[in-house]
Amino acid sequence: MDTTTTKAAENAALTEEQKIKEKYAGEKLYTISMTLHPDDDTDYPVKYFFKRPGNPSYNRYVKTASKDMLGALKAFVFDAVVEESKAQLERDLEEYPALALGVGEKLLNMMGLSDLTNLKKL
Repeated sequence: MDTTTTKAAENAALTEEQKIKEKYAGEKLYTISMTLHPDDDTDYPVKYFFKRPGNPSYNRYVKTASKDMLGALKAFVFDAVVEESKAQLERDLEEYPALALGVGEKLLNMMGLSDLTNLKKL
């Protein structure tokens, strides 16, 4: 890929981000980017835009997770994704269902879930 094509792609990404920021002004917005590796020879970069999940969305997730963990996680993820990323996320989840785990974990981290929690007996 030449530098002209690379710069055009970067400008398009910036324009997309600016449009989303303008549309969702006043809301906390996030980008989740990752590279999927469906096999040793394939790298599939993905990028989605999300609003910060709200407490009602988290409460629904906690309430339904014991019955259907993957379904609850997908619903939690779709509650937070912005409309501009929704169709792409749906297509990617059809092909890569475990993607919901990675994205959901990041959204849960926004709400205070931590991998590093220490407990010490006094």
